Amino acid sequence: MAKNKKTSASSAKASSGKGEQGGFIAAGIMLLLFSIIIMLLIINMGRTSSTMNQNSQRSQACIDQINSEVLRVNENVLEIVGGIGSSAKNIEEISLSFRQISALEAQYESIGGHSDAELRRYDSAKKFTEGYHQKLLLLQNNLGGLNQETMRMLYQQEIAPIAFTSTELFEATVDLNALNVRAMGRQVAMVGSATMGAIAALVVLGEIGIFVASRIAAKRREDLEKRTQQAEAAANKFKHSQQKMADLATTNILTNMKNRYALENDITERLETDQFNIALFDMDQFRSINDNYGYDFGDEYLAQIAEKLRSDFSQFAEIYNITGNTFAFVFNREISDAQAEKLSGSVIMNLAAPFSIANLTVALTASGAVYHYLPGDCMNLSGVLVRLDNQVRNAKMQGGNRVLIVNQM
Repeated sequence: MAKNKKTSASSAKASSGKGEQGGFIAAGIMLLLFSIIIMLLIINMGRTSSTMNQNSQRSQACIDQINSEVLRVNENVLEIVGGIGSSAKNIEEISLSFRQISALEAQYESIGGHSDAELRRYDSAKKFTEGYHQKLLLLQNNLGGLNQETMRMLYQQEIAPIAFTSTELFEATVDLNALNVRAMGRQVAMVGSATMGAIAALVVLGEIGIFVASRIAAKRREDLEKRTQQAEAAANKFKHSQQKMADLATTNILTNMKNRYALENDITERLETDQFNIALFDMDQFRSINDNYGYDFGDEYLAQIAEKLRSDFSQFAEIYNITGNTFAFVFNREISDAQAEKLSGSVIMNLAAPFSIANLTVALTASGAVYHYLPGDCMNLSGVLVRLDNQVRNAKMQGGNRVLIVNQM
């Protein structure tokens, strides 16, 4: 009986040991499975983050190229408005740019992962670009019946605002894309952090999981930093493009001087409060240059005149080339009325000097008018220019090569 009891106790102890061993094995298997599941989740998050960054970079590239094409369109439009180069060639390049924009828009729309806010902003930008295209087609159809002054007015009032709005909306699309990427990145990072905390409790397998997760997290941080740098570079590029478009809109392309729109921006606020001297100069019989020697010769003549004026008088006044052969001077505040009149006479003498172009020497006289402007004399720039232009006409009727003073009202 005693022997049987001892045998029974030994059997029970052996059964208990096997049960504990089976429990440890089961726990080990569960830990292994849990670790594998967590590692798969981390790998999937890494792939999701990588795909998201790739889509974001592709979207960024599309928007960058669209804005570059919009800028190229605007440069061609400004050449048409300024009467520079071949209008037919400009129109062909504009058409090519809009075909490229359509292809890029299709490519952007095929990329997934865009937020609703980003897509709404993109749709608005796309509509403005289409409106820009329609405005240009209308301008193209009526090109033969419009003079340059009318085309400049149409550009400033109707075309330029659409072009600027289009680029701004596309820039906003890129910003929303970047926000979406960062938000998703933070979400992935939070899940990853929670997951790595769980892995820390898994001993050896957990340590391996943490190592893998840290490598993926480092790669994700590198991708996000790279994406941030690309977004900053794109923002700088857009700002440069917008500044270039603004400069082109207020600069005479031929002479590289400020044009009438720049003059209007610079003095409109001064008309009510400031006293200053402004002068207008126009070449006498300039049309004969174009008729006798051609427009290219005339353009070179104007470029040389502009450079001469800039060299000799820019320290005394801000100089504007408001039309082809018409220049406006806004004298510095310290220049008195008498000094403005004396300097205006010097301008007439400089304009009448001979210029050598393509082995030919040409010289024309010029007529001018000086306006001792008082605060509130005129409501706008047009009123100032009308008074100056009337006196320039009077100077030409008196034989030209002289400066007259604008009579005060």
